[in-house]
Amino acid sequence: MNNAHSLINQLIQLQELIAAKMQKKVSMQNARLDELEKSIAALSADISPSVKTHINRLLQKNPEAIVSVVNGNCSGCGMALTKSLVQAVIKAENLNRCPNCTRFLFEPVYKIERDKVTRQYGETQKSGIERYTSPELMIMPLKGSSPDEVIGHLSNRMAENGFTKNPEQLKELALQREAIVSTAVDNGLAFPHVRGVEGGGLAMTVGISKKGIKFDPSRRSLTRIFFFVVIPTATSAFYLKLISQLSRTFKDKDARELLINAKDEVDLWKNFIKSTKKTLQQ
Repeated sequence: MNNAHSLINQLIQLQELIAAKMQKKVSMQNARLDELEKSIAALSADISPSVKTHINRLLQKNPEAIVSVVNGNCSGCGMALTKSLVQAVIKAENLNRCPNCTRFLFEPVYKIERDKVTRQYGETQKSGIERYTSPELMIMPLKGSSPDEVIGHLSNRMAENGFTKNPEQLKELALQREAIVSTAVDNGLAFPHVRGVEGGGLAMTVGISKKGIKFDPSRRSLTRIFFFVVIPTATSAFYLKLISQLSRTFKDKDARELLINAKDEVDLWKNFIKSTKKTLQQ
């Protein structure tokens, strides 16, 4: 693997750590970020000052500084790239940037395909939580006693409803993200996710494990409520807002119990709508 390829992988991992830090900030009121800060500093240590400066400049305006090339386009701004630039990104002999948004570009190892968008032409515009999920994406009960099994069940439900053509691949990418830093937060919540799932809007499936599982080995508490999200690059900024709203909503014990004590998936959907009606109105 050449130096540029290694640097691209390093930048992708750095971006995930920075995103994890932001997620912890918005979802945990008194989050301890010391370990994340150390990991970010260690990973940044041997990146050239010019690259670091440009990344910091980009991250002040956007949640992502390095984005994938999808169908010949920059997934960050949508600009159609020249064939020569696309080939240069694929070869990865040097760092390449989008001439429009100036984000760094990479060719994804896995390209997740899906054949469904969250809104069809002529469909009435939805509001609140219904913009991102649906009754079919509720799971009650969520099967599994490990992150692998739980994310597998969530990924399969996504596939059953057209949000991915390859649930095993989706699961693998979600587990890779969990390996960087767990998405489990306070109050028995977790936000496993996969970024860069293009071809539609942000989509979320919700799973409830009444008994709870040890989703994050470093935490004593069990996780019972899972919000599994697939995130197109264009909606990355909104994802942070969404998990902030969900974390605030389900900080309330009564709201959590309304989901955990649902009788079935129909009841879960009804209670999810009820719980989020005030906090996710728009």
